[in-house]
Amino acid sequence: MSICSNIIFLRILYYVQVCLQIIKFIIPIGLIIKITIDMYRNMIEQDEGKRKENINNAIRRIVAGIIVFLVPTLINLVMGFIENMLGNTYDYKGCLADIDNINYYIELNKKEEELKELEEKEKNLKEYNKYKEAALELIKKNLSREAPPTTSAPSGNTSSGTTTVSSIGLGTKYKLSDSELRDIAKICYKEQGTETGAAWEASLMANRYELYGSSYGSLYNYVMKCRWWAPANSGSYKSVNLGNSILNAVRQVLVEGQRPISLYVDEHDWTGDLTKLSNNGTNIYNSFNKRSNYKPNVTIIYNKYGAVYTYYGHANDYSDPFGYTNNAKKIVSSLNSKV
Repeated sequence: MSICSNIIFLRILYYVQVCLQIIKFIIPIGLIIKITIDMYRNMIEQDEGKRKENINNAIRRIVAGIIVFLVPTLINLVMGFIENMLGNTYDYKGCLADIDNINYYIELNKKEEELKELEEKEKNLKEYNKYKEAALELIKKNLSREAPPTTSAPSGNTSSGTTTVSSIGLGTKYKLSDSELRDIAKICYKEQGTETGAAWEASLMANRYELYGSSYGSLYNYVMKCRWWAPANSGSYKSVNLGNSILNAVRQVLVEGQRPISLYVDEHDWTGDLTKLSNNGTNIYNSFNKRSNYKPNVTIIYNKYGAVYTYYGHANDYSDPFGYTNNAKKIVSSLNSKV
């Protein structure tokens, strides 16, 4: 786009032209009035010296008026000279003609901005689809290794000094540095407070990363930056005194790939965020800590942020209720049928 198509430049040029038009008419009118006054004074003036002064004033004003009329011509000459100096890369007369088309260029500029925005959206969509395809392939691989689902949620248990969290199958084995694994283990423990709960939380992290977070580039980046886990957002996990049993439980899930929950489990809430439970149409608005209110694959859970999901299970008596959204179940079920 040439400079004559630039909206800002055209507007400046437009206002300069308006000012020149005003000067072209206002100043001559003022000069004519002044000249008339000078001639009248000259007629009534008796002093010869004063009469000459009035005539000289009138002549100067006439010359000034002629110069004012010539200003546009002088500007055109100067701009033409500049144009020649720049090798005809600047078309002043063309710019003057384009002043009348300023609305056209405003619309053109708007269309170009819309086109850029559309191209950016298409680029982002392509990136999203690329990451989505990679995530779905990852889930497919996990499904091919996962044991058939049971009718009830799996449970976990521990023995002294040894992590024995039960696993339903083999998930992706993530490469994490020692510091990354420790950070994630601290967040898991901060969220659930027990070894088995931490293992479920780590499994949920991997599930959500594969379902929704591949664009973050790594599981660690997703956990720390997606703002889904409060301890990561606030940094409160840093003060956790991490025991080896918790660290080993999370290592077993993320590094060794032994997930204790199904790949479609993508939600959990502490009971303070829940607003309603629904069991086949029977609604419960309190007693969210009462375990008998939860029935695997039946209870629908509602939270205050608008999430709705189906209850899957509790890691233990101290953990949050875990569940799965229809979207996650649909994605994993669809991929499962193709494995």
